[in-house]
Amino acid sequence: MTIATETDNSIAVVWQDLEVAPAELRLDPTLICGQAFRWKCTGRLPTASESDDELRLLLCDYFQLHISLQALCEQWIKVDPEFKKLAQTQIGVRILRQPIVENLFTFIASSNNNIKKITMLVDKLCGKYGQNIETEKGVFFTFPSVQMIARDSAVEQTMKELGFGYRARYYAKTVERLVQLDDTYLENLRHASVEVAREELMKLSGVGPKVADCVLLMSLDKADAVPVDTHIWQVAQKRYVGRLTGSESEFASMLLPSDKQEQIRELAQKLSAFKSPSTKAYELAQALIVTLFSPYAGWAQGLLFSDDLVDSVDPTAAKPTTKSKPISKPKPTPAKRKAERPQTITKQEHETAAEPTAKRTGLRPRPARSVLTKSGL
Repeated sequence: MTIATETDNSIAVVWQDLEVAPAELRLDPTLICGQAFRWKCTGRLPTASESDDELRLLLCDYFQLHISLQALCEQWIKVDPEFKKLAQTQIGVRILRQPIVENLFTFIASSNNNIKKITMLVDKLCGKYGQNIETEKGVFFTFPSVQMIARDSAVEQTMKELGFGYRARYYAKTVERLVQLDDTYLENLRHASVEVAREELMKLSGVGPKVADCVLLMSLDKADAVPVDTHIWQVAQKRYVGRLTGSESEFASMLLPSDKQEQIRELAQKLSAFKSPSTKAYELAQALIVTLFSPYAGWAQGLLFSDDLVDSVDPTAAKPTTKSKPISKPKPTPAKRKAERPQTITKQEHETAAEPTAKRTGLRPRPARSVLTKSGL
């Protein structure tokens, strides 16, 4: 974490160690794996007005640093020895604890969308309703509260103009509903059971099982909530169904609790009957992963999803622990090479974020709210 202080009209940047090893937190994969959509690489900027101690508490809460990711991986490896490779290739990918309204409204926009499109829509939402923050690197915006959006008497029309399409109606209805409820309604769901909290969330317009589970996991402290989509269904099929329904030796390769073995085998057998995704297939995949990796199944799902996301974006990409032969391809022209360059965090940015020389995970200078982090931090 960095704190910038003004001294004689100049900015002195002072790095402060969060004392978190890269194995516990790596910023680049954690922040771009489809959990949050408002982080920007800006370089150094002046910090927010909070004190150093306040910033530390906010960041520790946001990254849930009280939970040891390494300890969880050790538990998961005991269940599935092949998880050891995953713990190495997806090292430091944590589940965030995000502001509830921001997380809810972001994932309402996620249906039938990719990360790039979701990011664009959320930026437009913030630009329309959020408070602007002037910086030397440009103008940024906070994530608006429900009350700020509700001031607009034509929310649905505005959201359509911003490009939200059929989802515009969801936002209008959800804003209207939340305004009617107690201000602490969503936060109180942290104290409810997973089932009750999921049922309450799904009463809101635009919130189905997956969106509800994303909010449960990433905002409401339900570590066993497992959001399931095509990615996770495919992971369950590829990684587990064959091994759990195959020979006894394959089944025995996974060190499953004796009291759960029959339940796990039955779930895998039922899931094997589905050759294409469906609501029932998603429910079975979710139940299988929860049974395998509870009580932090949602965190295990985070690593599985991140790994599958990398494969789906670039199936030929070499991973840190995998040696691969170079693939012979025609040499691209300079113009084509420029067009195909992936829009991701650069190696230099990655090294800066990971702070390898300090052997700790540091954060870039934090400016006013929502510039490098998100509103609510």
